[in-house]
Amino acid sequence: MKKVLSLAIAAALVAPAAVMADATLFGKAHFIIENVDNGDQDVWGVDSIHSRVGVKGSEDLGGGLKALYHFEFKVHNDDGADGLGDRNQFIGLSGGFGTALLGTHDTPMKMSQGKFDEFGDLPNGDLANVIPGDDRLENVIAYVSPAMGGLTFVGALVPGERGDLDLDGIADHISLAGLYSNGPLFASLAYNSYDLGSAVDAEPSLLRATAVWNGGMWQAGIMFASMDLDLDGVDDPDYLGLSGHVKVGGAGKIKAQYLMGDSTNGGVTALVPGFTPNVNVGMPVADPENEVTQFSVGYEHAMSKRTVAHVGFTSYEEDETDVESDAFFAGLIHNF
Repeated sequence: MKKVLSLAIAAALVAPAAVMADATLFGKAHFIIENVDNGDQDVWGVDSIHSRVGVKGSEDLGGGLKALYHFEFKVHNDDGADGLGDRNQFIGLSGGFGTALLGTHDTPMKMSQGKFDEFGDLPNGDLANVIPGDDRLENVIAYVSPAMGGLTFVGALVPGERGDLDLDGIADHISLAGLYSNGPLFASLAYNSYDLGSAVDAEPSLLRATAVWNGGMWQAGIMFASMDLDLDGVDDPDYLGLSGHVKVGGAGKIKAQYLMGDSTNGGVTALVPGFTPNVNVGMPVADPENEVTQFSVGYEHAMSKRTVAHVGFTSYEEDETDVESDAFFAGLIHNF
């Protein structure tokens, strides 16, 4: 477990972070060779997968109070984009009361997945391709409680900052999560509410429950999510995920993941052209009965404590459309 004083680590994995008197440089380089076949095109490519660089630190203010900061940037290594992309960037205070943060960060809902997602960050395989709620938002006002017998509460308020759409409050989006970590068990329950203002006459909400059991040489996880769309005549979508891995040969790991749910078909952006909310509401638009399945298998090998080689395969399919794709990848990760 990395001792990163971020909302995700401090709360979700309840690892006490070390006091950092000086700035610490950190980062991750992740590249893959990938082949994607969607039936119409069969394309090979090389991609940078959320490579990043950042600086973090804290200052002891006395009386058990600390100031902390974390500025992390996505590095556009391969796609030709200019500059750096935003990742978690915040400043905050930490003490006996817990931790309070302001800035850009993963929501408590996203944090509540723990280590469930075996194929996180990959464009083909990531949990977020099927199950909504994995948002990293700007304008976050967040609080992380102290751990109490393995239980931590996390909450975030997010102003919409869109007065033209009547999104002018301090809590246009709310994300709450309770996380329990004790021995081999990690469990969480998270809730999101979304105010879409005058763009859509609806205030949808999302409930997501996750459990992960780590047995040392193996791990198994389950996730269930249900959304209340608050729309007449439209069925509310449900989602299910299963994941796991088995360690082999000391440094190897075989992993698999299965996700299913109702297609989001572009979310609320497709429902209201020109309106892009700062959250993935995941609202079915064209066909709420269009079920999506995504199955992934892979193998990773730890070449050292900081370098991992991995390969994998993902199959994605929508049962009521012609959308389907198969993707193979092989890549290398180095953390520093």
